[in-house]
Amino acid sequence: MQSKTDLRGTLRIYSLRCALLTTVWLLASCTATKYLKEDEVFYNGAEINFETPEGRVGRKKALRSELQTYINPKPNGRLLKARPGVWFYYIAGTPKKKKGGLRNFIRTKLGAPPVFMKETTPDRTAKMLESQLHNDGYFRSTVSQQTIIKGKNGKVIYTVQLYRPFRLRNIQYPQPKDSIYKAILGSLKEKSLLDTGQRFNVERMQAEQMRIEEVVENYGFYYFDNRYLVFEADSTVGKRKVDLTLKLEKDIPARARKIYHLDNIRVFPNYSLSTDSIQTSKPDTTEINGYRYIDDKHAFRPEIITDVINLKKGRTYSREEQELTLTHLMGLGAFKFVNVKFLESPRKDSAMLDADIYLTPLKKKSIRMEVQAVSKSNNFVGPGIGFTFTNRNFLRGAELFQLKLNTSYEVQISRQTSGALNAFEAGLESSLTIPRFISPIHINYNSSRYLPKTQFKIGFNLQNRVSFFRINSFNVGYGYNWKENIAKSHELFPIDINFVRTDKKSAVFEALLASNSVLASSFEDQFIIGTRYSYTLNTQLSEAMELKYEKKKYREHNFYFNGTIDVAGNLLNTVQRTIKKGEEPYEIFNSPYSQYVRGDIDFRYYWQLDTRNKIATRIIAGVGYAYGNSTTMPYIKQFAIGGSNSIRAFPARSIGPGAYDVRSDPARNNSLFVDQRGDMKLEGNLEYRFDLVKVMKGALFVDAGNIWLLHNDSTRIGGQFQRNTFMKQLAVGTGAGLRFDFSFFVLRLDVAFPLRRPAEGWVTRDIDFTSSGWRGKNLVFNIAIGYPF
Repeated sequence: MQSKTDLRGTLRIYSLRCALLTTVWLLASCTATKYLKEDEVFYNGAEINFETPEGRVGRKKALRSELQTYINPKPNGRLLKARPGVWFYYIAGTPKKKKGGLRNFIRTKLGAPPVFMKETTPDRTAKMLESQLHNDGYFRSTVSQQTIIKGKNGKVIYTVQLYRPFRLRNIQYPQPKDSIYKAILGSLKEKSLLDTGQRFNVERMQAEQMRIEEVVENYGFYYFDNRYLVFEADSTVGKRKVDLTLKLEKDIPARARKIYHLDNIRVFPNYSLSTDSIQTSKPDTTEINGYRYIDDKHAFRPEIITDVINLKKGRTYSREEQELTLTHLMGLGAFKFVNVKFLESPRKDSAMLDADIYLTPLKKKSIRMEVQAVSKSNNFVGPGIGFTFTNRNFLRGAELFQLKLNTSYEVQISRQTSGALNAFEAGLESSLTIPRFISPIHINYNSSRYLPKTQFKIGFNLQNRVSFFRINSFNVGYGYNWKENIAKSHELFPIDINFVRTDKKSAVFEALLASNSVLASSFEDQFIIGTRYSYTLNTQLSEAMELKYEKKKYREHNFYFNGTIDVAGNLLNTVQRTIKKGEEPYEIFNSPYSQYVRGDIDFRYYWQLDTRNKIATRIIAGVGYAYGNSTTMPYIKQFAIGGSNSIRAFPARSIGPGAYDVRSDPARNNSLFVDQRGDMKLEGNLEYRFDLVKVMKGALFVDAGNIWLLHNDSTRIGGQFQRNTFMKQLAVGTGAGLRFDFSFFVLRLDVAFPLRRPAEGWVTRDIDFTSSGWRGKNLVFNIAIGYPF
């Protein structure tokens, strides 16, 4: 007689085989070969093989990737042997309407037209690859091609006879003869892109020409062009070496050799692209700070605009100051277009330029509605709807006034929770952002490229945890935002005040508070009077020189880091301790206030494998410590984990702290309240993202993490952080998901299940997709907007 365990194992193996066969059948049906005509053959892409007659040649992997970018057309995306995009394209048929309709959506958004072998041009592509190899220094290399067709599938194989590359031996630059030669030599003091020993590379030489042009123009040579710079290469010097000589064209125009200075600078703050507003109107002209400010609408205070212009009358023309002027004017946030036009002064024999600065304002007032993803410090996550009223020139100083109304709710389909909707949040916030520092003390801001911003804000937020409680919070803040460069930014709020009040507590929740003094103290009505600082580094935004000139269309490695420190109650507590000794806890306006220090970091690493595949990772760590006037951290400042933007195999806020499991706590068996929070948090995420068809993308992921308490809580046994046990208390989950990426909007669907529960350990042996009981207890479906990180 077969045991229950053996029978269960046999059924599990059978079900997995059935699932595998079903998957294979579905994929086979998506190959789309049945739709092909007799003479049509799918193009499966190209292979590049290397042969090295002279022995080992380095960087073949990188070279293969670079050469692939020049091979066209690109084949249809495939999942195993299936072509889902082509299948969608064929089943949609020909839409009756040019726009709109389900067929059109399937054909254009999910589908992709088939790519056939007849569209390829192997001979021409082989010659082009050979030319590119020569441009990269592989002078003697050749490329041949071979076409292979099997049934309804074909590919092209390119064979490269690869020889070792030529490298730079000497680099000679023009000797100083006049001012333009001196400017070129001056540019060499900058970081040159060329150096001896480098592999010969035409694109790097072109990049060096462009770099020299930029530096020379900063010397005042407005009409100079990199086309006047010519590199001559001598590859006959032997030993695979090349001598480079940079020369100037013989017939350079006379004006390209002149150093120009700025004369009249005119500013048009209400220029319209649709009409010639300069000719059709007679606007007022104001002389201010050396500028002619021409305006008839008086929408802006003139000094607000002229103070951020780097071009000055009488100065030598500088391309850098021109670009800074454009950056600063766009940084005001009030203009849709900014353009600077230079004209030679009408005075004869003068090397003077007049500059006209044209500014096209954005609409002053607007209302926007948006669907958004919510992920806040209190771990409230899910989709939401927001309404924003914007006034982009509130006090005629390019101030940005915004009034925001945000509503959001949490959706998570799982039998582990009482229902799909378990939280609702609404917030109203008004903010005024001023594009400069407003401070009682002088702030020395050194960045010349980016404008600092001062922000004043006031807001109200309501969070309703259905059937348990409602939190009302009132916030007032005053702070600054500034950038070091495009990738590094800072945020400092020296004044960040919150008043938190909890009401509408249900009888069940009141009973929980009565049985847990720690939980009760975190829900007290209280003031949070603190200071907050945040630093962000995001290399995805950086304007790297190598990306500007390389063949790659993406950066292979990207990093994101955000670190935040939040301190509250110290100054007020120090003053009150001096005045009112021994009267603890201290209060303000008859309510206690919080005293704590809290810090957290969020580090992400993105590895772009190619244009269709990416690995994304994230590590979050945080700790908060209450002291002095407080025994616990405020509820809205505590850490929580789990949910659609966190560990997706567990419902939101249901994990921990530590080995504590609220679901198995006999004291909570009559309560559906699973909201767990702690003083420490550690979380890690790993996600492999890949393209399926056009807007549809897929993901496989693993999440791990937990929260802990700094102090023992007798009502949550196992929740305190212990150095020797915390690794064993990590919750681990895995799953897969689909993303519908419409550029302006991303809809995310994830399904996940736990691999390890903190209180139980590994539960991988219990996995049984055929069991409805297991699925009900373990499968968690997440619907969200935007990527999780």
